[in-house]
Amino acid sequence: MPEVNIDAEEFDTIIFKIKSNKSGTARLFWASTYDPRMNEPKSLWFFIDKSSDYKEYVFNVKSQNPYWMGFTGQILIYSDNGPEGVEIKSAKAVTGNLLTNLKSGWREFWGPRGRVVIGSTINVIPSSSIFGSSINVYIYWLTGIFFLAVFAWKRSFYAAGRWAIYFALAAWLLLGINANLNYFNIFKDNFSKYFGKTIEEKRAVAYGVNYYNFLEFVRKSLPAEPVKLSIISSLYAPDLQARIFLIPHILADPTDKSLQYLLIYHPSPDQKYDKKSFSLYAGLREDEYILKRIK
Repeated sequence: MPEVNIDAEEFDTIIFKIKSNKSGTARLFWASTYDPRMNEPKSLWFFIDKSSDYKEYVFNVKSQNPYWMGFTGQILIYSDNGPEGVEIKSAKAVTGNLLTNLKSGWREFWGPRGRVVIGSTINVIPSSSIFGSSINVYIYWLTGIFFLAVFAWKRSFYAAGRWAIYFALAAWLLLGINANLNYFNIFKDNFSKYFGKTIEEKRAVAYGVNYYNFLEFVRKSLPAEPVKLSIISSLYAPDLQARIFLIPHILADPTDKSLQYLLIYHPSPDQKYDKKSFSLYAGLREDEYILKRIK
């Protein structure tokens, strides 16, 4: 993860050449002057294709994510199946043009983004997107333009309306293919990651091995009776796994005065806490330890 200095306003597109011995989902993360942490809001989700040669992956990041701003200092690509077998030959930041925008939009449309939203319910399944906008917006405009074109040709509202319906049905069919392909790819990815594994192995995959080992260390180190704790970490939403995994302990806000324990897992420099109120309780590794309130 080398340090760079990219002006996000000028260079809106990133191009990678990647080779992978397996297909699956991956994420593009970045750290900026506005937020030095690698986290979910500042990321793009995409499919990595299995290939024996290096393939080009084009992302118009600015159009897909509003947090591409300021100066980007670090960029990371992380495969959800783990880094083994994934090779990055080159990466460059450029000012997007018509060709790169088309390549980026095509990959965005057929990728997993827009099908699964962390934190939403199963009843909320937004449409696929292109350049950060719902594909439905483009279909509405294209259907309207198609209607006007047929009307200008046939001079008939009936003919224009009939062909506009045919056009909308064709677009609906394409979206259906897109959705089912995405569902299949996500199912295939999850099947390869979780099928046949024990619950411990599944958690290690879902949480990340290091974070799972840390939570297991915390679970064994804390008292058996319920305590109130919180966690400070540069991970995106680290409390999501900890809240369930560390039951019966109660997860609270780090500023809660009744907090008994504070978990520290690779915090970012901007994450602060009252160091005078806590002392070291147990440690696993550097930047992975438990603090106990002393006052």
